[in-house]
Amino acid sequence: MLHKYIRRLKYYILRTLRMQNSDHRIALGFAVGFFPCWYPTFGIDLLLAPLLSRLVRANIPSAFLAASAGSVLWPILFYLNYRIGVFVHLFTTFPQTFEIEDALSVPVPETDYRIETSHFGRLGDMGVNFLVGALINSILSTLILYILLRIMLSVYRRPLLHKIKKSIRRGKSKS
Repeated sequence: MLHKYIRRLKYYILRTLRMQNSDHRIALGFAVGFFPCWYPTFGIDLLLAPLLSRLVRANIPSAFLAASAGSVLWPILFYLNYRIGVFVHLFTTFPQTFEIEDALSVPVPETDYRIETSHFGRLGDMGVNFLVGALINSILSTLILYILLRIMLSVYRRPLLHKIKKSIRRGKSKS
């Protein structure tokens, strides 16, 4: 069963590499297709990726391939969103001045339900941290993916095409 999926993946990669589109269009399609995977779109990213790809005149199959990869990686992507958002929040907020005498002179407050339920207010901070991280991660990953794939395709497109063809032929002769 796994062999079947690996073979199918090789086939789609081979089809993408054989396309007459330029390296720019294929790399742009993959980068733009991965863009919506950083946001909680609940499965709509597979529909958004080809639309965004069409909007920027990129390669639609490579956008769909990237969105498929992103739909598998979403737990890792969402964790990275939150961590980057917290890092930006901590980096941009400065601590208030702190005097030890002021802290010692303040009496211990009585327990109050408003104080005990104040942790619900922090859930809003989590959402803001997540969205800030998603914005930063989506922009950076789009730029980095485009540059890396453009270089890889321009240098390694023909050798990869030859290697995948050879492995597919070997797989057919074994069957």
